[in-house]
Amino acid sequence: MLEESVLRCSDLRKCYDKIVKRYRRYGTIPSTTTLINETVVSRAPGYYLTYDYARRLLSDFRHRRLRRKYNPLRRDMIREIARKIDRMKRRHPDMSEGEALTMVLTSGSASRFFISPASARRIINHKKHYKR
Repeated sequence: MLEESVLRCSDLRKCYDKIVKRYRRYGTIPSTTTLINETVVSRAPGYYLTYDYARRLLSDFRHRRLRRKYNPLRRDMIREIARKIDRMKRRHPDMSEGEALTMVLTSGSASRFFISPASARRIINHKKHYKR
């Protein structure tokens, strides 16, 4: 799980930097809050979950065992993964749930970074600390 976290931080920073550069090209830089909000809703290269953890989350989601107060972003992420798995299994009826999950996790491309703006801010500010 640590490797996924490091990769997520790196990808988030790259996305943030790309957004900042895009604004600089046009001569404007919005507030950091705006930049971070735009970053977290940008397409992410992956879900940053291990197979085992995703499998547990998926099982809990499908059996309605996620706590009511479970992190809404994490719930949205597992819902998105479940939809992709269902779509894949409709196209390939002989594919197992585990095989479909592997395909979804390895094919990359999540609809967004499933983290809060506050978490994204901590990650991005942590990077700035090391640049000094």
